[in-house]
Amino acid sequence: MPYSESYDIVAFKSRQHAFHFNQILRDGGISTQLMSTPRGVSLGCGISIRFSTYMTQRVIGLYKETSIEIIGFYHIEKTGNNLHISMIPVG
Repeated sequence: MPYSESYDIVAFKSRQHAFHFNQILRDGGISTQLMSTPRGVSLGCGISIRFSTYMTQRVIGLYKETSIEIIGFYHIEKTGNNLHISMIPVG
């Protein structure tokens, strides 16, 4: 059986916004990881923040309290060498 994992990310238009929002999340007690934005996501600064799918609604809530520009929120499912990316509506 191939290795499988799933997580969510938020992709940014600028590196400064990515670093700033990452600090907001960490100050809020959310475990994050900076990563390269997957190729299936539209172009931006190339940096995304990765976090657990269990924290997505909390991350979106913190995002709505800021004026940070993002490309969007995405759910990533990785099975073996296959990557499936779907957009998460922020509403």
